[in-house]
Amino acid sequence: MKKTVKNLITWSPCHLITSPKSAFTLAEVLITLAIIGVVAAMTIPTLISNYKEKATITKVLKAYSNINNVYQMAKAEHGNINQWGFPGNSSTGSYDEEGNYIINPNTAANAPLFWSKMTPYMKVISQCNRGDQNCKYPKVTRLNETYIDLNTLSIIELADGTTMFGGWMNNINCNGSTQVCGDFAIDINGSKTSPNTIGKDIFYFNVTQNAIIPMGKDGIKGSSRRFPADCNLTSTSDYNGYACTVWIIENKNMDYLHCNDLSWNGKRKCSD
Repeated sequence: MKKTVKNLITWSPCHLITSPKSAFTLAEVLITLAIIGVVAAMTIPTLISNYKEKATITKVLKAYSNINNVYQMAKAEHGNINQWGFPGNSSTGSYDEEGNYIINPNTAANAPLFWSKMTPYMKVISQCNRGDQNCKYPKVTRLNETYIDLNTLSIIELADGTTMFGGWMNNINCNGSTQVCGDFAIDINGSKTSPNTIGKDIFYFNVTQNAIIPMGKDGIKGSSRRFPADCNLTSTSDYNGYACTVWIIENKNMDYLHCNDLSWNGKRKCSD
């Protein structure tokens, strides 16, 4: 039988088809990396800022819920706040002839009494009151970064890393849910962590007979702190930052740090 070899092809190196390999040049790689670097430099700071603001908002909302729960438990045990035994109305105090601040005696007594009713329901690490040695809050600034002397009454460090301070009782004979009885502040990342700025990591709350409410809320008697006059990067108010609390609670953003034309009846965020 005769064998037939069909379509037999013998390959040799000279028959191989070769083509140049595709690759980026060094210049192309460097240009690409430069573009990536520029984009990263433009976007990463914004992403980090957004993340930090969202974390701050979450902490403020949590602190607000926790302190309201504590207040309700204290009321359940001791009755309404005007039954807690405060010695009398407080004031902002006065200055002596040498310019030293003299706190109202009632105010000095009110703060420790207020916290004595509240702290049993908190996980407290340390506490001091005005007059105690070294009971001084670190440097605090307003939202416009000007320094403010808080004349702090009490400082309470909590196990979750937050600090509570103040405890001004402005009207012991407060009545109903729309009359301010006093106020205090919460530093959501603690007194030893910057920036210690009102409206950035320090937030103020008012005490009413019925509940703890965010400072700056409209329709509340006895508190003149209002948004945007008291929460605006360009404001020269002595209380700049105090009314940021209510904006965060009700709008869930900190856009007052990025634009100055926000209002309750207009823009609620910078992108509107």
